[in-house]
Amino acid sequence: MKVITKAALFNYQIPFVKAINFNGHLLKHRHGLILQLQNNHGDCHYGEIAPLPGFSRETFSQAKQQIISCLNKGVSDLSARENLYASVNFGLDSALQRLSTHESSQNMDPIPLLQGDNIALIEQYKKLNHPAQVKLKVARQLIENDIYLFNQLVSLNPKIMIRCDANQQWSYQQAEFFFNSINREHLEYVEEPTENHKINIQLAEKNKIYLGLDETLQDLDFNYQAHGCIKALVLKPTLIGSLNRVERFIELAIQHKLQVHISSSFESVVGLQQLIALTNIYQRRCSLSLGIDTLKYFQTNLLTNPLHITQDIKKLECIWKSY
Repeated sequence: MKVITKAALFNYQIPFVKAINFNGHLLKHRHGLILQLQNNHGDCHYGEIAPLPGFSRETFSQAKQQIISCLNKGVSDLSARENLYASVNFGLDSALQRLSTHESSQNMDPIPLLQGDNIALIEQYKKLNHPAQVKLKVARQLIENDIYLFNQLVSLNPKIMIRCDANQQWSYQQAEFFFNSINREHLEYVEEPTENHKINIQLAEKNKIYLGLDETLQDLDFNYQAHGCIKALVLKPTLIGSLNRVERFIELAIQHKLQVHISSSFESVVGLQQLIALTNIYQRRCSLSLGIDTLKYFQTNLLTNPLHITQDIKKLECIWKSY
């Protein structure tokens, strides 16, 4: 029988190529923890704990304090826990359920994530050879600029389909203005235009567009009700928490024939590889895509190459160990 006998916790800080605005938090670095669990056979498994400022309810310090508290109670029964922060829950579950960090996403081409200023973003799109499907961050600049960018991408590729992510930052009036100023035939769906789910449903009905649910799914009190305008569930395990809850949403999507988009929260390659592993489990059962196109925003090679994970972890600062 395999049981956990050792644990270690490592701290990482990876600089971004350029500071990124996360919902009002301008970050120059990505800060996180790597949890390593080792069983009595010598096998090591990993989990990443990396709350994302501006989106996670917990801070890095709170997550760090909580996981250390769990480890201090003993490494032999880490599954006996409750009321954990989402990022801590995801990291623990990933390690305990032995999600692989040696996965391939060859059958699921990641959808390019486009964000930044309009000029650089359009150049980035051209360098990618005009992909037919992209994800576009909106509501981070003047809405007129978002409209211009959307229409420019359509002019560059008349067959493009765009997924827009507003992160609940628009008002009803702003969302209306955006939808009335673009060719909606090229809008695959929009994630969370406003912070109110009922208003988003009204916007979708009125403007004949589709919605993707993202932040709404992170609300523990949210009770999904099927609606014809809901097209996709965007699952960010770092923000949702337990893998059991993530899997329940996938089963819900299968039941209602919804798309599933498993998306990163700017984790290191450790977390991204585990998102691929999770995706591989379900890809034959539902319409599933993978959004992990975030490593390009990191400046260093540390924790960005799946082939170097073990070596890279050895270079990190160990802040807790049981041996």
